Amino acid sequence: MGDVLLIDKYGAYLGVREGLFVVRVREGGEWKDIVEVSPAQLDSIVVAVEGVSISASAAILAGSHGVDLVFISGFNPVCRLLPATYGSTLKVWLKQMKQSANDARRAELAKSFVRGKIYNQMVVLRTFHKVEVSGGRRAEVLREAVKELENFSTRLNDVHDWREAGRIEAGAAYVYWKAVKELIPKELGFTKRLKRWSLPPGEQPDPFNIALNIGYSVLAKETWRAVFIASLNPYIGFLHARRPGRMSLVYDLMEEFRPIVVDRPLIKTARREPDTIKQLKDNNEENRRKAVRQIWKIIITTLKETQPPLRNEITTQARKLAHAILNNTEYTPYKIRW
Repeated sequence: MGDVLLIDKYGAYLGVREGLFVVRVREGGEWKDIVEVSPAQLDSIVVAVEGVSISASAAILAGSHGVDLVFISGFNPVCRLLPATYGSTLKVWLKQMKQSANDARRAELAKSFVRGKIYNQMVVLRTFHKVEVSGGRRAEVLREAVKELENFSTRLNDVHDWREAGRIEAGAAYVYWKAVKELIPKELGFTKRLKRWSLPPGEQPDPFNIALNIGYSVLAKETWRAVFIASLNPYIGFLHARRPGRMSLVYDLMEEFRPIVVDRPLIKTARREPDTIKQLKDNNEENRRKAVRQIWKIIITTLKETQPPLRNEITTQARKLAHAILNNTEYTPYKIRW
């Protein structure tokens, strides 16, 4: 995995000079180069703010070298540069559509995604339970939560509808986040997992929820990429309801990896360096931007340096899913070693 070039400064310009990507910003009435990097060093370029200009030569250089060029708005990946050859293999797409229309097959795959997520949630809680106990602290809430999650996983055996699989996922998530709350320093104000659409008008989430949203945007970018590599259609999912423009399959595949790629490293950060999380709501814009970059760095490092690299595992799972769809066989979800 190469480096990620994150462009998050309004008014920045991405161009090319002598075969290298160059990022320039205007300071004091003059243009100043702040980054000069070879495409060979990059895995992806992420544009995370509006008001960035990109030259045609930069887009062509990215496309010709396989550099992922992604645009993010409000912590959501919204578009990316696609090679002209994408979609040339329609065999997977046709079988994917057919199986998503089959209620039994859809339920089977939806259950697999949920089973993998619940298992990895249990691993996260067990990991921190061990930490708490070794530190001489009480951890009954974590232990009881693991038992409840085990019950939710067992209940999946009797599920025959993808909607019911989704309800079990939601129930397990409630138990999981209730336990995670006990691990987060009170000063961060985290009481429950807040999704953007569940917030009252004008209300802002606490900094830990903001960190989670940033982390999931990074994970969505990586999962979207893996879905493309595996020649899957990102819009035809099994667990998540299909809506126009919604990348349902990307969200399906993300579920298994949320606890490991995002939750675990951010819980660690909140406990060890709460000021890093708190800075996400700093009154100073530059401090907030630095904090966002730090969260990006934490998640990218997790994807890159975990052995084996979790980024590779995401791609492997996408390929396993494509194989299962092509051959109408069982899909085995990703489960971290415990």
